[in-house]
Amino acid sequence: MNSYQPPLNQIALSVVDLRLTDRWFREGFGFLPAGGSRIMASSPLTARVQGVPRSASTMWWLVGRDAGFQLELFQFRRPIARLMPAEFRPCDIGYTRMGVTVENFDATLSRLADLGTRPFGPTMGEPGKRRVCVRNPDGVYVEIMEADPLAGFTGAAAAPCQAAARSVTVSTPDLEASVRYFTQLCGKAPEDIALHEARHEALWGLAHARCERAVFRAGSVLLEVVQYLDPPGKPRPAGYRICDQGILNIAFGADNRTDFQTVYDRVVAVDATPNCRPIHLPFKPRAGVVYVNDRLGFSVEIVWMAPGRDKRDWGWHPLPIAKRPDPDNQRISGQVRLRAAVNQVWAILNDQEAMSKWSGFDPVEVTRAGFTERNGRGCARSMNGPTGRVVEQIVAVEPKHSIRYRVIKGSPFYDHQGEIRLRAMGGETEVTWTIRFRSRAPFMGRLWRILLQRMLDRTLTSGLKRYVEGAASVSAKVSTSHPA
Repeated sequence: MNSYQPPLNQIALSVVDLRLTDRWFREGFGFLPAGGSRIMASSPLTARVQGVPRSASTMWWLVGRDAGFQLELFQFRRPIARLMPAEFRPCDIGYTRMGVTVENFDATLSRLADLGTRPFGPTMGEPGKRRVCVRNPDGVYVEIMEADPLAGFTGAAAAPCQAAARSVTVSTPDLEASVRYFTQLCGKAPEDIALHEARHEALWGLAHARCERAVFRAGSVLLEVVQYLDPPGKPRPAGYRICDQGILNIAFGADNRTDFQTVYDRVVAVDATPNCRPIHLPFKPRAGVVYVNDRLGFSVEIVWMAPGRDKRDWGWHPLPIAKRPDPDNQRISGQVRLRAAVNQVWAILNDQEAMSKWSGFDPVEVTRAGFTERNGRGCARSMNGPTGRVVEQIVAVEPKHSIRYRVIKGSPFYDHQGEIRLRAMGGETEVTWTIRFRSRAPFMGRLWRILLQRMLDRTLTSGLKRYVEGAASVSAKVSTSHPA
């Protein structure tokens, strides 16, 4: 085997709301913005590399403490990313979790709590060696480690940052085959690194699980390959695509074309299949890329990029947050205070088909029930809009607090998303409704924003307020006339 050992230099995620997930990593952990792309991420070249026909997305990068590593976040507008199944477990087949080491464990958990994220399982370990697992806004399991599993690692620093991505885990149905494959990618065999013990499985809800594991060190990141014996991992959902919500793939990198070719030749020799021939750019950035897939369907990116300014402009160094393309460039928001308790308001807002009674859209029909509840996450509602039939999908529900949705069909906009938030104010409720989008027709964004703002204001004040307070009044009269 050729001796070149590439670093694992990227974890890529497909996210539903780029702004939300980016904020979670930045404000929760302290990762830093590092630019992004919409033109390149929506090009036929990228679609060819990813193996997703006609794909189009907005892509943002984040960097942590260690140089040469980035998080890559994709928000796909074509095709629409399918939501992560509600029953997804970290033993199920695929890239299932990542690990982040932090300098201030308590402060990190406090910041995440402010963002609405609580630990998924117990906190383990004595002070200085604590671990806990959370789930990010897209359902990805993220382990937070107080002690660095690569204690003594003295790699170059990318920027002043208290966090560093330190591990990624892949759940495989065939440990032997995956170890053979990743040995070729890493250029070396697994190492005796105690990243996890059996007791740690309780962190992500798999107490008493039985599994076999192997750990590769690839630069500043540990790649953990696990085969779960009990419970066995479920296969990927039928029709799975790498653009579906969750960890998309990982990348191994090089600084030159020769080392890139070495890694590529090694994996092809063990029957990895590329989505296309390696693509090398004849202009800046001086770079090349290919996505390959092993026989078990695991996608890996192999990339090379010359050091210097090219890397600074392509996500490997911090950049001002404004140096990123927006997935959406229009935003409207409306607010109304209702003379009704939050329980009553929630019951109305969380009844999808009841929207026709106050929204002006009639009829509203639930065409697909949610994963666990009819009106919950995954629910699809169809309605007649000003431009024709529109289908919206509920992407997140926090009872009595918020509903997030996206338009998946019929919208004249790209990246059309909305959020309804409730705030209890004594016996009253404040409702804030925010909508974000990008017009498909250039230069029409401002006009659409004005029209939608008028529609939203009318919906909140003439529609929702009148309906909710009317229902609350009737309820109060009934309660008064029939005392307990």
